[in-house]
Amino acid sequence: MENIQKPKVGAGIKTISIITLIFSIFGLITSIRNILNIDETNALRKEMEFPEITILALVIGLIITTIIILGVILILMKKELGIYIYIIGIVAQIAYSIVSVGFSPWTLSNLIMPVLMAIFIRKKKEIFSVEAN
Repeated sequence: MENIQKPKVGAGIKTISIITLIFSIFGLITSIRNILNIDETNALRKEMEFPEITILALVIGLIITTIIILGVILILMKKELGIYIYIIGIVAQIAYSIVSVGFSPWTLSNLIMPVLMAIFIRKKKEIFSVEAN
């Protein structure tokens, strides 16, 4: 009997995943710090002439970021479910950004990493058994 192994996750997927995880973990730490020091955060935002931020907005950001981290971890574990969770997280992040702040051309910059991830996943689709071929 032959020992058939699934191919490894490519370098592109690993690179995008590591970058996404680093930014997401940094975002989680910052959000938690902002929740714990909400008065100081809003005072600083007021000095910089930004609108105040609510705890609800920070918690929603935490939840979305956690979903994205979970999706990336599952993708690295070669689970098809990770792809769907990652996509749901990215769509939720962009939708929430548009609803809370409004649409701007910078919103499209949030699509760079997910598009690259989609390209790399498409190249390695046999790992995730996305197609039944």
